[in-house]
Amino acid sequence: MNLVLFDDAINHVCRISRITDNPCGHALLVGVGGSGKQSLARLASFINTLDLLQILVNQSYGMDALKLDLQEFYKKAVIKPGTGQAFLMTDGQIANEKFLVYINDMLSSGVIPDLFSREEYDGLLGGVRNAAKASGYADDRDGHFAFFIDKFRRNLHYILCHSPVGDDFRIRGRKFPALISCTVVDEFMAWPRDALDGVARRFLIDLVTGGNFQDEDTLGVVAANMAEVHLSIEGANKRYLELERRNNYCTPKSFLELISFYMKMLTSKQADVLQNCERLEKGLAIMEQVQSKVEGLKEDLKITMVQVEEKKAATAVLIEQVTKASAVAAEEKAAADIEAEKTNKLASDAAALQKEADGELSEAMPAMEAAAEAVNCLDKMSIGELKGFGKPPPECVDVCACAAFLLKNEKKRMEWKAAQKMMANPAAFIDEVKAFNANEIPENTLKECDALIALPFFNYDTMKSKSTAAANLANWAINCVKYHKIYVKVAPLMAKVEEATRTKNEAEASLAIVLAKVAAIEEECAKLDKKLNGAVAEKERVEAQAASCLEKLGLAERLVNGLADEYKRWTKTVAELKDLTQKLIGNSLLASAFVGYISPFSMTFRLGLWKEQWTADIKERGIPITDGIDPLKVLATDADMAGWQNEGLPSDRISLENAAVVTSCSRWPLMIDPQLQGVKWIKQRLGEDLTILQFTMNNWLKKVIACIQMGNQLLIEAVGQEIDAILEPVLSRAVIKRGRTAMIIKIGGEEIDYDPKFQLYMQCKLPNPHYRPEIAAQCTIINFIVTPEGLEDQILAMVVNVEKPELEQKKQELVRQQNDFMVTLSQLEAALLSQLSEADPATILDNIPLIEGLEKTKATSKEIGEQVKAAQITEVEINTSRELYRPVAAEGSMLFFLIIQLCFIEHMYQYSLDSFVNFLYKAIDRTETTEDLEERTKRLIVMIRMTIFRWVNRGLFERHKLILCALLTFKLLQKGALSEEFNPAHFNFLLRAPMAVGAENPLAEWLPSKNWNLVLKLSDLEEFDNFSSNMEKDAPTRFKEWFNEVAPEDVKLPLDWKRLDSQPFQKLLVLRALRPDRCCSAMADWIRVALPNGRDYMDCDGSLSFAAILENSFEDSTTTTPIFFILSPGADPVKEVEAMGRRLIQLQLGTNYWNVAMGQGQDVIAMAKLDIGHREGHWVMLQNIHLMPGWCKELEKKLDVFAAENSHVNFRLFLSADPSKGIPIGILERSIKLTNEPPQGMLANLRRSFALFSKEDFEDRDAKVKSILFAMCHFHALMLERKKFGPMGYNMMYPFSAGDLRDSAQVLYNYLEGSSAVKIPWDDLRYLFGDIMYGGHIVDDWDRRMSQKYLLYFLRDELLDEIDMIPYAEGKLSWPSPQPAGHDKYLEHIESMPAESPLFFGMHPNAEINFRTTQCNQVFEMLTSLVGGGGGGEGDEGDAMSPMALAQMVCDDILEEVGEKKFPTDDVGRGMSDEEKGPYQFVFLQECEYMNGLLYEMVKGLSELRLGFKGELTMSEVMEDMAKCLYSERLPVWWVKLGFASTRPLRSWRISLQERYQQLDDWINDPLNIPKVVDISKLFNPQSFLTAIKQLCCQNQGLELDRLQVFTEVTKKEPKQVDGVSKDGAFVCGMYLEGARWDMAQNSLEDSKPKEMFTAMPVVLCKAGMVSDKVDKNSFVCPVYCVPTRRPYFVFPAQLRTKAPPEKWVLAGVAMILDVGL
Repeated sequence: MNLVLFDDAINHVCRISRITDNPCGHALLVGVGGSGKQSLARLASFINTLDLLQILVNQSYGMDALKLDLQEFYKKAVIKPGTGQAFLMTDGQIANEKFLVYINDMLSSGVIPDLFSREEYDGLLGGVRNAAKASGYADDRDGHFAFFIDKFRRNLHYILCHSPVGDDFRIRGRKFPALISCTVVDEFMAWPRDALDGVARRFLIDLVTGGNFQDEDTLGVVAANMAEVHLSIEGANKRYLELERRNNYCTPKSFLELISFYMKMLTSKQADVLQNCERLEKGLAIMEQVQSKVEGLKEDLKITMVQVEEKKAATAVLIEQVTKASAVAAEEKAAADIEAEKTNKLASDAAALQKEADGELSEAMPAMEAAAEAVNCLDKMSIGELKGFGKPPPECVDVCACAAFLLKNEKKRMEWKAAQKMMANPAAFIDEVKAFNANEIPENTLKECDALIALPFFNYDTMKSKSTAAANLANWAINCVKYHKIYVKVAPLMAKVEEATRTKNEAEASLAIVLAKVAAIEEECAKLDKKLNGAVAEKERVEAQAASCLEKLGLAERLVNGLADEYKRWTKTVAELKDLTQKLIGNSLLASAFVGYISPFSMTFRLGLWKEQWTADIKERGIPITDGIDPLKVLATDADMAGWQNEGLPSDRISLENAAVVTSCSRWPLMIDPQLQGVKWIKQRLGEDLTILQFTMNNWLKKVIACIQMGNQLLIEAVGQEIDAILEPVLSRAVIKRGRTAMIIKIGGEEIDYDPKFQLYMQCKLPNPHYRPEIAAQCTIINFIVTPEGLEDQILAMVVNVEKPELEQKKQELVRQQNDFMVTLSQLEAALLSQLSEADPATILDNIPLIEGLEKTKATSKEIGEQVKAAQITEVEINTSRELYRPVAAEGSMLFFLIIQLCFIEHMYQYSLDSFVNFLYKAIDRTETTEDLEERTKRLIVMIRMTIFRWVNRGLFERHKLILCALLTFKLLQKGALSEEFNPAHFNFLLRAPMAVGAENPLAEWLPSKNWNLVLKLSDLEEFDNFSSNMEKDAPTRFKEWFNEVAPEDVKLPLDWKRLDSQPFQKLLVLRALRPDRCCSAMADWIRVALPNGRDYMDCDGSLSFAAILENSFEDSTTTTPIFFILSPGADPVKEVEAMGRRLIQLQLGTNYWNVAMGQGQDVIAMAKLDIGHREGHWVMLQNIHLMPGWCKELEKKLDVFAAENSHVNFRLFLSADPSKGIPIGILERSIKLTNEPPQGMLANLRRSFALFSKEDFEDRDAKVKSILFAMCHFHALMLERKKFGPMGYNMMYPFSAGDLRDSAQVLYNYLEGSSAVKIPWDDLRYLFGDIMYGGHIVDDWDRRMSQKYLLYFLRDELLDEIDMIPYAEGKLSWPSPQPAGHDKYLEHIESMPAESPLFFGMHPNAEINFRTTQCNQVFEMLTSLVGGGGGGEGDEGDAMSPMALAQMVCDDILEEVGEKKFPTDDVGRGMSDEEKGPYQFVFLQECEYMNGLLYEMVKGLSELRLGFKGELTMSEVMEDMAKCLYSERLPVWWVKLGFASTRPLRSWRISLQERYQQLDDWINDPLNIPKVVDISKLFNPQSFLTAIKQLCCQNQGLELDRLQVFTEVTKKEPKQVDGVSKDGAFVCGMYLEGARWDMAQNSLEDSKPKEMFTAMPVVLCKAGMVSDKVDKNSFVCPVYCVPTRRPYFVFPAQLRTKAPPEKWVLAGVAMILDVGL
């Protein structure tokens, strides 16, 4: 190991050595990966002569494998060799948390249960028996076992290297205490500056000895800069996490990689510079030598030219002699040619005749041969047979007659007798036939024969049946006649041939004489020619010598003149290169730091690091560096960058930087590439040479091993946040050399060959992964996330490609051409220099190909240079045309970066660049065409903005839709695209609402201090500098009136501030300070006006039903684009999907549609249905996939396979899930996401509700049905929207949905359409709707009462005429019900709805203050996190206490408050007799017991926590949770369980606890008497006190307890005004009215005052009475709850007097709260 032992390292080695030198000494080394833990552990083990043991984790490594390894370790430590062993283990090898169970046992006692079987132990113990006896252990099994374990614990030393990053270390330390208690912790801190400096000096010294550095001073400043660079990354990492929420780590291993890379780069760059310098100098030297040779060449040329003239004259004489002789020879030759021509003519004529005769004769020869064959067939027997015929057939007679004609020249036909006589001697007859000469047949014979031959039987086949001999004779006669006829024609021709042949032979003899004469003459001429050729050759040699000299001179002049420009440029370059040799020290230093550290950061951080910090430090230290150097130019040439762009790399700066790092880094590149830009470039760059795999593939490890062995390029896609531990050796490049050349690497315990050409690339699709420091140390993490500028250029190309395809094609060709030119120019320059430098100076002028090549290179270079200039002009023209579409591209880029931020507020909001581009193209297609380019651009922007917005908006929850609109509007405001001017200070105030600190509030009477502090901060803005003084001094009353307005955004501000109505954004700032509850509403109104077509965005899809939205989205879905339903309570998209399917594809479950509800065991079924749907083109619905997060990864893999295989065109996939981080990003990105929440706002909900009913269906309904249906739509909207008021709206949240309204409408149709009754059965309808349809959801009785009151108000006879749709508004707001009319009239009436107000719900305007204030805070908190920027900044964060220090302080304070408190309940109980113990005493004793139990738990938990803070007790999970609660102002779990109901934060809860304790303490001092007025809000169980009142009533009046109830009577007294205890009940206080106020003068309920959320009730007399069914119309039954959250902390129903109808207070959500937290 090549180690640098600086002080810290030496200390660590010493510590580890001391720890492991002790018996049972185990070390826990804590530090980030790459800090040297393993290396120093190995060194310490070597020092202590310990054998190192390690486990090798692979894919199959589990508990059994660990058990086997531990068995081996035990044997090595005890049996053989029985010496010291060091078991080194890293946290990365803990593949299963259960491993630590064994480790914990091993450390704590050395005994691991079931590690060995009893038989195995017997064998092992037998091996140590003698040693155990010698050591004094008992000679029995227990003694041997004790010796075995003791020796093991002495000899085996466990060393665990663990990273502190994340929660694993803390959790493991808590779960497995032996990891902490049985080990000695050695903490590896970050290397200090002097250590970094020392390490750098140690390694860089080789550059001094190698001559790369001039001296050791340079070494010192370079090492110091490296240390500074490394330390600067620590600060950058913190800022990066704060501003961009991205984690990055810097480890010592990164620093070592920096040093190594710098040394390689500097050595390589300096060697390249030296080589280039030598080549240039050699080229320049050659050019100088050529220039000096030019004059010498000119003198040589003069001498050579004289010799040329002499040789020319001698050659001319010879030419004359040869000419004369040649003339004589030509004459003779001509005569011979004439004779030869004649002879050739005769020969050709003779040959032609011969050929003609041969042709004719060839026709006769077959006949002659047939005749001969027929003769050969004759024999004596056949002739004898024929001759022996006494009465021969007539045909045989004729044949014999024909033969006689031919053989005997008979004059007449021969008789048979004569014929027999002719054949008397068969042998002689046959010989005569054979000897017959067919050439000579007389004419008369021929005629006789022709007559016979013409007879039909005269042929071989016919005669064969008569006589074989006659048949053969007939055949012979026929062929002889045939031959003769041909021969007669050929005979004259043969005579001519003979004559021609004779003439030819005579001519040839004569020609031979002439030719002999010609040959003699030609021989003489040849001698003369030879002599002439010699003379000519000599002349040509001299001329060639002259030409060569002249050519050399020309070449030399061409070489000198042609390379004159290069000579000047190269001379200058040589000087620059010599200067660069030293400046490379700084250039390479900057570039190395760039490669080593910069790539995980975004562009802003990159520039800040290398341009501002690192470069400045290099210059400050005096390190030689080129002025204005760009590290990108050091790492890559222009030609390199042009080549990358041709391979598909985006042309923006950050992409080029990333590519430079990928191609330069020595560690494996790990690309964070959610938009797949980097991986596309890698694939196109490497092509078929690249092997691609994912960890989800089968047998991926085999493919990795194959690539390593073959030296292939490997790309691992879709890497997660953890990389499989089996690849640890590959990532760390743990390569072992064997011999001279062989290299191996161990993977999973197996050694495999390692090819140095192996290259690994990794890509992560996660947008913001959090990698461990160990991975950051092993890999070069590269942030390939697309930049706004880069995406803008890409979108511009897309838009132009659609709008002007020929222009974009020309642009792309031009860019490619320009890049090719750049590459070619670079290659030509290199080739020019290479050819020149490699040439031999002595022969360079003879090397014509070289000079011509140089000229060609020069000419090509010049030509390309001219083409580049022309292309640049063309590019300017093209860019001018393309730039007209730049605003469209800017809009698209802005939108993409806007929507990808949404995942920070909800994991489900994931959008890929591919999906975005898909909808971008849809928007372009949908844009209305026009010839006006400027107008077209505007339309494109509008359509793209709306299309993308609608696509995203449909997948957002209602609470996030305002955020999307606001983000969009703010982005356009920042770009200057809106009418108002963007002011950063105003914008910052709106987002963050900073407050002044410590100021006194002069308007405290009506303005909360928080708002005043906001006003003071607002006044710091330039435009609002007088605002606070105007409020305080000039018009406080008018400002108070404005402050108390229900909708102040619609009211002008006092004084000159009314001008803000014309500057609505500035008015938002005032609302943010004074009325944050109205800020979101005002911002929504501002967006509607400020954003172009803002209403369309704010009310997007508001008038569409979910079915219409689904069908619209379905048009955008494809086989690879699922529709993903993000579920919310009450949402069930299945019905809409099935209804749409029935309309579109005649959908039928089990035939072309499959619906699987995910859960245990359903994964196999789902996969099967997916396969069917993929093949057959079915629809598949997978519900609740969030229930199986592990299987979702398999689903993503399956969808990737489907995309590659191309699914059936009709295949569609529908998914549904609750929001869950377990759903893979890949599934979410590719899906069209839809939510089915009710929209926000009454108007939007009423629109959506009314849209459920089609126009045609509505028009067909009766007028009464229309009125009731509209009322039900309004009621449905109220029920949905009321939930926003929280507990005031409902005690519980109910999943009301559009199905409830749809079913209610169907019931209405069925109930009224077929009824003949004149009177409408309102009671029946109210029951059906209120108790069944909607009431079926409602669990809480008080909520049911509220629902019934709504229906009681709306469903009555007055509805058919006209009623006010705003109940009990008392003229403050009115909106009458519409008269029965057409569908369109109802729509118009809906749009006439007044601005939304709580009055719509029958509630006081104050009801919305809480939820709207909370909404405002949440919205602006999210906007702040998404928009980013600096904070308001109050106070110095450096002085702030750490969370744990704060928790410790709170812990001490609470212990001080409650430590000694406890009620002596036993003593008090014993101090009272049974008669004295009444119901009240039991209640208070019970309360004291509750308090004691709570205080005990508090003291116990806090005392343990205090010990934990001191380090005297191990922090448990419970203690950690308690500490978190203490510093975050929350109540620990057990305090909530044992304590009283409360919604207070911890600080306020402690005050309440003291007050409760004080009330009980006052009672316990006088237990026989209860307080005059009991503050029931200070009781743990107030119901028990009320029960005690009823119990006393039972005792006094003898009534039954279950027939009694508590009645309330509100007095006009405050607690201090009560003189004594009530005689017939109890006086209580501590109740607050919410939703109304108590008018003490009128002694009844009244409307709340503005901004008054709670009203303290006077003393209330509670007394028991009989339960009565009588309804008091002047009494409101008011529920009482313990806390503002109401349910489940209901106490009892109180009775409050009211002048208004009790229903008004029911709808207003009025209740009394005991503990409001004030």
